[in-house]
Amino acid sequence: MTRMVHEDYKEMIPARALSALDAAEARVLNDHLSECDECRLELQEWEATAAALAVSTKPMEPSPEVRERLLNQIRNEADVPNVVPFRSATRNIWTTSFSAIAAVIIATVLIVGLVTVWRENRDLRDRLRRSQEFVQLVNTPGSKVAELSATEVGGGATAKLVYDNNGRAMLMADKLPHVPEGKAYQLWFIVGNNPPMPGKTFVPDNAGQGTLTDQMPRAALNAAVFAITIEPAGGVPAPTGPIYLRSSAIN
Repeated sequence: MTRMVHEDYKEMIPARALSALDAAEARVLNDHLSECDECRLELQEWEATAAALAVSTKPMEPSPEVRERLLNQIRNEADVPNVVPFRSATRNIWTTSFSAIAAVIIATVLIVGLVTVWRENRDLRDRLRRSQEFVQLVNTPGSKVAELSATEVGGGATAKLVYDNNGRAMLMADKLPHVPEGKAYQLWFIVGNNPPMPGKTFVPDNAGQGTLTDQMPRAALNAAVFAITIEPAGGVPAPTGPIYLRSSAIN
């Protein structure tokens, strides 16, 4: 018997969450779970996701690749030699085919749905984690908060930027317009009449929400205006596009 490694057990966890392991596989995984905290935690998360999927009413359907596999399975089973009377053989072939198709479709829908919900849950956890980090930075003694308002091109976008005395800064933006392929939003630090100092870039999600963690230039700690433009994805040393959001100076 091939010796199983940790990754082998991890690959069994989604199937366990769907109760899709046979008795022997379940025993092997259970033995591992009794000794592995990491896998126990991952199983709990998969089971929670499976529970969320169970109450979801959103319809799902197999991808084109899955459909092609199903059709291939039908063709292969249709090639079974005719060793029994025609009527019985036909009934057996199609009974077997439809049973196999049903099993594959059910498994596919469950797994695709499980992965979809898992990803959505992971995004929510990431968003919650970033919100907690933002609040912690706001509550840091001496921290300052700037509100960025949208310009004409910024639509209804809003943003807040918080930073502490050491220049650790975090931006949270909402309702940002979609950025074209190869583009990203870039943060700028503007002090007096000096050229804007570049910050990092970020791309919002489909809901227009974006976050950014950056280290402010020391020159911007005492008095600065913050601005956001759309630039090439890698960022540029000087702004080339119009300002989408801008703050008032903080003293």
